[in-house]
Amino acid sequence: MSDLLTALPIVLPLFTALIALLGGRPRTWRRWVVGVSATAQLAVALTLGAAAYGAPPQVLALGGWGAPFGIVLVVDMLAAIMLALGAVTALAALLFGFAELPVSEENPLRLPLLQFLVTGINLSFCTADLFNLFVAFEVMLISSYALMTLEADDWDIKQAFPYLALNLVGSTLFLVAAGMAYGLFGTLNFAQMAERADSLAGTPQLTVLALLLFTVFGIKAGLFPLFYWLPNSYPILPSPVAALYAGMLTKVGVYVLLRVFGQVLPPDLTTVHWLMAWLAAATMIFGVLGAVSRNFIRGILSFHILSQIGYMVLAIGLFTPYAIAAAIFYVIHHIIVKSTLFMVGGTVVVLNRTDDLEKTGRLWALTPVLGVVFLLQALSLAGIPPLSGFWGKYMIIVEGLRQQEWILVFCALLAGVLTLFSMLKIWNGAFWAATAKEEVQTGEPRWRAMTAVAAGMTVLSLGIGLGAEFFLGIAHEAARQLLDRPAYIQHLLGGGG
Repeated sequence: MSDLLTALPIVLPLFTALIALLGGRPRTWRRWVVGVSATAQLAVALTLGAAAYGAPPQVLALGGWGAPFGIVLVVDMLAAIMLALGAVTALAALLFGFAELPVSEENPLRLPLLQFLVTGINLSFCTADLFNLFVAFEVMLISSYALMTLEADDWDIKQAFPYLALNLVGSTLFLVAAGMAYGLFGTLNFAQMAERADSLAGTPQLTVLALLLFTVFGIKAGLFPLFYWLPNSYPILPSPVAALYAGMLTKVGVYVLLRVFGQVLPPDLTTVHWLMAWLAAATMIFGVLGAVSRNFIRGILSFHILSQIGYMVLAIGLFTPYAIAAAIFYVIHHIIVKSTLFMVGGTVVVLNRTDDLEKTGRLWALTPVLGVVFLLQALSLAGIPPLSGFWGKYMIIVEGLRQQEWILVFCALLAGVLTLFSMLKIWNGAFWAATAKEEVQTGEPRWRAMTAVAAGMTVLSLGIGLGAEFFLGIAHEAARQLLDRPAYIQHLLGGGG
């Protein structure tokens, strides 16, 4: 049964995508199939998470070929956390999309492509092999390319070109890195790479490989200076798709950075960790300055994806067990908050017919529930206690002070202040402004259901903040498992390769 559960996060969305694709034009039954499947995927992810806590990773060798020769799926605490977050976000995005559009107006390819995207995301979390990780990335990226242009007009498609170009460069570098890793280790299996990497510790070849892998996954995560593909491309997406992208896609890159630098490569890559931390600080500052400069909601939120990625990667660069736990907790917080904020942005577009802050307004008086949802998530993003964003920032700043990284701590604090300022721009322009250039479309019945989905995600975010002790315990356990390289090698390879 455990073997079946380990495969289900990939099998379920893949078969759901095929059923939706073969189902032809949009119908109500297709929505039911995809919705039930997404709910089942969440249940499977939570079951895997419960089984992974305090236990060895669950391993499935496909076709009976064990590591390092066959394709191996591994679910430990970190992978289970990411699977659960992906399932929650995908389910919420689907429900938000169902509320936003009637069945008759839905593009027939949106649901199948979303499930193919989830398949690639989940395979990225479960694989224990560098080449299969490349395959997972390609499944994810091809689906994302299609979704980005599926419902775009001629102007929007132009904004997708940087997304396509930079990710193609990243994929090319990924293949180069895989070839170099195979040349160094004679394998691409994570456990066997980890076992053999210690003998190469301190060598220039290992440092070059680490830098190359950091470049590849830094591009995927949206790190400075190669992050310009994201802020112009995400705003062109339909709101439900943007919510899933904002929550999950860059976090796949962060997850792989955690996996590769925490578990596969030796811990003494001090130079690479230092570079990671300083580029993360630059990402925070340039990302939040970009958000301050924008004047429409989706543009502001897209730049904030980058600035918040900076916090996560800064924690990885500080590279202590406490900092790794902080990075994991920050990922948990950010996925829920950022997805919700994009849903709020989509609801504002329905009500005001635009998200340009010079044309929006009156929403606090007419839709106070949506205002409360936005305010809570905006304050959480800025790191106001006792919301979930505060605890992650607090842990990162404490670790930075402990290591006497004063400039990095200052950058983190400054980014938090500017985040609050840019969130207040949205509050003042969309909710607090007494007038709007167009009549607010409160007669639209769909915005209420859209608000309800966003409110549900906000309740979950509040639970993470108010129940921080529980979620911090999960994050610390995931960090402990991740950094226990000998146990990982022993469990997957039986102590040898």
